[in-house]
This record gives sequence, structure tokens and C-alpha cells, in this order.
Amino acid sequence: AMIRKNLYYLTLLLCLLALPALRVNSQNMPERPNPPRLVNDLAGMLSPEEINALENKLVAFSDSTSTQIAIVIVPTLNGYAKADYAQRLAEKWGIGQKGLNNGVLILVKPKTSDSNGEVQIAQGYGLEGAIPDITCGEIVDYEILPAFRNSNYYGGLDKATSTLMSLARGEYSAAEYGQKRKPKSSSKGSPGFLGVIFIVFIIILI
Repeated sequence: AMIRKNLYYLTLLLCLLALPALRVNSQNMPERPNPPRLVNDLAGMLSPEEINALENKLVAFSDSTSTQIAIVIVPTLNGYAKADYAQRLAEKWGIGQKGLNNGVLILVKPKTSDSNGEVQIAQGYGLEGAIPDITCGEIVDYEILPAFRNSNYYGGLDKATSTLMSLARGEYSAAEYGQKRKPKSSSKGSPGFLGVIFIVFIIILI
């Protein structure tokens, strides 16, 4: 009985010690602005005009469909992996319609002098068929990062959101997008190799 009682007090003590850590973790995620917006630049990466252009675009899409796309730019991930941070933030902010899990979050952590840039697209369960994880990665690689490398942050986000909208509307499938964006390998044979074959053929005839 004494051992059971000691275990009870030990468990209670551990729970009390864990509470501050839980509160700190919840504070690591920024609160959603009020009134809520779909484009939230907390790192000052975009100009006000660029923010408004993206906001108007995403609001119009949200109003005309059941899908909601949000962009959040943060100065730090507070030690989280980008995929974990994006999923937690999307759940905390409630992106997408409740019960449908049809929200998409584009998370950006800009590059600084002492840290790498991070980009992650997280989609709700309701969109995994139209926009699977591999396609989210392709959009980052093909649409966002090439523009970001040229410091065209607005252009990368504008192209990525257009692609996400087209996929959500079913204008083309994820497989079609991947095939369209995949670098095409040449189907023609090597001229040098064909030339060697031709010369060998002539020699045999002679």
C-alpha cells in the first residue's frame, strides 16, 4: 500500500512538472490574428501590396469553393520540424471548413544569416486525394523554391496558390501535374553513337 501511495504521488508530481512545458509549447505557436486573414506575414517578407493581392485572391477562392488556402510566414519554427509545425499551426488556427478537413497551409520560414529557409505545404485529410503529399512537395520544388532563389517571393507564392486552386477544382489531377512538371528526358539516340554504328556498317560492307 505504501509503494502504491508513493507511486501515486510521484505520478502527480510528474504531471505538475509537465504542465509548464505544455504551456510553453502552446505559446510557441502564434495566435491567429483577429479578424482572421488568409495571408499572415509575421516576418515582413512581403510588401503590403503583395499581401493584399494574395489575400484578395485567396478570399475569392474560399468564397467560391469549399476549400481554404492560407499562407503563414513566420520568423522562426521554434525548434519544430517544418512538417510538424505546419500541421500543428493549421490545426490550431482551424484552416478550412470545420468537419471537412479541406484547408491548405503554405508555411514559410525565410532564410536568415544564421538559418536556412523552410517551406512546407500541409493539406487537410479531405484534400489528400486531390493534393497528395508528394504533390505538395513538387509544388514547393517546382513553383516556390525557384522563385525564392531569385528573391521573387510573391511570384513563388502566387504560382503555388494558382496550382493548388487548379488541383482542388479538379482542373487536372496530381499525376498530370507531376508529369507536366517532370523534366523531360530526350528520346532521341546519341548522334555520336549512331555515327559509330553507321561507320562500322560501312566497314563491314567494304
